[in-house]
Amino acid sequence: MSSSAFWTRLARTALVRPRLGAPSIFRRSFVLLAAKPTSNAVLRSIPLIHRHQSSAASALVPTSEDLSEDVEVTDNEEKLPEFASLQGSVDPRVLRALTGNPFNLTTMSVVQAQVLPLLPGLAEPYDAENAPEHPRDLLVRAKTGTGKTLGFLIPVVEARLKTLAAQGKQAADSGLGPSKSLAEAARRRFAKSHTGAVIISPTRELATQIAQEANKLVRNIEGFGVHLLVGGESKGGQLGGFRRNAHDIIVATPGRLKDILDSCPDIAESVSHTQTLVLDEADSLLDMGFQPDLLAIQEYMPKSPERQTFLFSATISRAIRDIARASLAKRHTYINCVSSDHSPVHAHIPQYHTVLPSAEHQIPHVLRSLAHDQLIHPGKSKSIVFLPTTKMTMLFAEILKNLSPNLLPAGAHTTVYELHSKKSMESRTRASNRFRNDVSGASILITSDVSARGVDYPGVSRVIQVGIPSTGEQYIHRVGRTGRAGTQGRGDLVLLPWERGFVTNQLSQVELKPLTVQDLTTETLELAKAHDDDPATFFGGQILKAPTRSSMQNSRSMSFRKQQRTSEALFRLSIAPLIDDIPRAVTELLASADPEPIGETFTSLLGYYIGKINELKIRKTEVLDGCKDWVVQAGGMAEPPSLSKAFLDKLGFGNMDAMNRVRRDGFREPQRSSWAFKGRENFRGDGERGFGQRDGGGGFGGRREGGGSFGGRREEGGSFGRRRDGEGGFSRPRRDGDGGFGGARQRDGDGGFGRGRRDGPGDGKKQHWQGRGRVNNKNSGKSWDAAKNSQDDGGFKDHWNPF
Repeated sequence: MSSSAFWTRLARTALVRPRLGAPSIFRRSFVLLAAKPTSNAVLRSIPLIHRHQSSAASALVPTSEDLSEDVEVTDNEEKLPEFASLQGSVDPRVLRALTGNPFNLTTMSVVQAQVLPLLPGLAEPYDAENAPEHPRDLLVRAKTGTGKTLGFLIPVVEARLKTLAAQGKQAADSGLGPSKSLAEAARRRFAKSHTGAVIISPTRELATQIAQEANKLVRNIEGFGVHLLVGGESKGGQLGGFRRNAHDIIVATPGRLKDILDSCPDIAESVSHTQTLVLDEADSLLDMGFQPDLLAIQEYMPKSPERQTFLFSATISRAIRDIARASLAKRHTYINCVSSDHSPVHAHIPQYHTVLPSAEHQIPHVLRSLAHDQLIHPGKSKSIVFLPTTKMTMLFAEILKNLSPNLLPAGAHTTVYELHSKKSMESRTRASNRFRNDVSGASILITSDVSARGVDYPGVSRVIQVGIPSTGEQYIHRVGRTGRAGTQGRGDLVLLPWERGFVTNQLSQVELKPLTVQDLTTETLELAKAHDDDPATFFGGQILKAPTRSSMQNSRSMSFRKQQRTSEALFRLSIAPLIDDIPRAVTELLASADPEPIGETFTSLLGYYIGKINELKIRKTEVLDGCKDWVVQAGGMAEPPSLSKAFLDKLGFGNMDAMNRVRRDGFREPQRSSWAFKGRENFRGDGERGFGQRDGGGGFGGRREGGGSFGGRREEGGSFGRRRDGEGGFSRPRRDGDGGFGGARQRDGDGGFGRGRRDGPGDGKKQHWQGRGRVNNKNSGKSWDAAKNSQDDGGFKDHWNPF
């Protein structure tokens, strides 16, 4: 047996007491610590070996680079310690919030059991003259949904309270006045000029959730300030709140925090005294390209070891090692809460993948999956549908909002929530909170990857992924939204024929069971017929009732925990005919669709999948063919929209052979780009849509008498249902009463529907999408330069609606 294998085996079998050594992930060695008697159950049950920075240890023990073998943990909750065991180690006010309202917790999670016993020593203030006996910095490997938020919040709050107490004691000991008043004044001054902790999160949703947890934790501590600094909300409002109140905790996203530090010297001065920095979901922060911002933000803070740093990550990659090297003290503790043989996806979650026969099955299959979940979890169905791009998320949300009331078992009692980056921060927070607290038993969240990781949605019964995720790891994070805290769940991956390579190339280590369209259809129909034959027996002896309207309103304000039910049945009396009718209903809806949103979705998919050819092991031309099939078969268009040569060149189709094949298959090269407008031809007030008149030149805009691409006068109504006034277009009223994508447009936007165009491929002058008037539902196949629309960060309005 090699020496490395010996120490790994020893780490897995030895019973040792966890202690704060000085473990580092950079060429450090194991030290076997002698076990000491303890009454703490977790310390008796969890074998742990930590690394220690020691020259003697290095001489005795070989170095191991495989971090996943450093720590072995147990998932046996019966052996985990209780929060009550923290008495004497944490402030009584904090403990009261944990064991009473609002948390009402009893037993720690695994990651909490590893971190919290390190208190109170972990929260001691930095003393430059007396080096601490144990390291103050932590590198914690823990998956999402394991309770790690409280794992770092409790030490953060404890450290802040200890520092404030030390400031008060110092003032009281000065003897310059009444000790109590001096101490209180000193604490207040210090709290409003010295930031306690900065917690950085990759997304607004996760940052908001952390801030909410922090506020709950300090609810019994008067004057404790928790500040949320994220994009999408008023910067002035955030700064005003920060300046008026104590600077105890900042929860921020990297972009907004860096912007504030660069532009607000007073905030930067406060942050320059930061006691603790927490990087949560560090692997996601790096995946999203935030490493430069993270390093820049740290330049405003004290250097390590004066600044305490906690780094939490689900994985330990080379990039994580780099950011840890730049952020953590050389003497730091590494805690691994993911055992070496632990599956990256919860083993108890059944996972299925479906390769559709063709794109036309995509929407019906998703609807059947949602119906299937409502039938196997009657009164407890809570599904999340992930889409690869924002525009596809928006399209599917509108499709499901239109079809769910008529096709799903719960019918109009089904609530569909929509969450993506084009929603305002207020809308995203509201949708996230409502879905999180929805216990109606028939709720669906349609979302992009803003909900893929970190955000906790209790009770999710199914995760459906339509199309491939960005990475295999992202697949894992998405599936992790279901089956949390030991509950049942299920994952479904729905792929087009040309996407099948993702399973073999990226998910070979995941146990995915194949599921055909016919298998799901048969099973769903069998469940529906069982309900229709005897609803009372289907529900276990009593027909399930729908929630009351007031109960649903309470759920959205997060003020309830138990739904009140009406006398109305949750499910329709007859469900099987609805399941049979799904394909026809989808076809009928798409037949009246406005082609613009579908065309926008087409180009967003094309841009997304061109960047995934390596993961799929296919050629760009296959992606183009696949997206072309999707827009016709799934999107219901008569033929694919035309793409300009300039746009195709940007996607790498510069090869003439490829271009010739593309043109031969129906993508025609235009005489000029549809965005190449001369001068400033803005909205014409004659009821027409676009950038001035077109004489059959095609593209977006102009009067459509004899064709032309999406836009122009609508002669035949349509657009996924008609307006109430009988005209075509959108079914929802616009804010200013005008038609189109959100009515009158602002001139200071930066791309996409509803915003001004920046530097189009014409003469370079800014153009403006006015979006008024009516839109024809015909698609003549004229050229459409989609270059501006292929980017997924275009400017769709929140109320964008193709129906």
